[in-house]
Amino acid sequence: MSVAPRGRIASRSFKIHFVHAHPLGTTSARPAPEIHLYRHRLRVTDLDHLGYVGSVRLLDYLQEAQVAMLDPRRERVFRTKGPTYLIAKHNVSYVRRLTFRDHPVEVETVVGRIGTSDVVVNSRLRDERAVYARCRTIWIACTLPEGSTRRLDDEERARLTRFSGTIDELPTAR
Repeated sequence: MSVAPRGRIASRSFKIHFVHAHPLGTTSARPAPEIHLYRHRLRVTDLDHLGYVGSVRLLDYLQEAQVAMLDPRRERVFRTKGPTYLIAKHNVSYVRRLTFRDHPVEVETVVGRIGTSDVVVNSRLRDERAVYARCRTIWIACTLPEGSTRRLDDEERARLTRFSGTIDELPTAR
């Protein structure tokens, strides 16, 4: 079941407009110089028995986007030995139900804060009209197999700083 928005929908350009506030409360007050954009095609197998994409699948979409942002080649994140990241906390807000469609949804991801050994990552799952989920995740840099925390190195910091800031909000469809 889809709900048609009331009123007229203004045509949306592909330019991203920034504001200085984020609903997840990032610690940065400036817009991100770059937003990591991850497109995900929906699969019929992602639907639950009511015909919506399940909340666990939405979280998978958000995590895949965050991993792609932290390491685009996914070489360092999935090593069995050496540097990697652990998820310390997910804070997910499911805003509205996502139904199946042919066009992909997008996950926009920015870095809210870069600490000594932790990274706060903010994401939102959306299409051109609505936001379906928001997520604030805390990643901890660690080494495997010991599982001890480690400091972020200069290469990681440089990559993450590119995405440091906030993302704007889409107007909600009425």
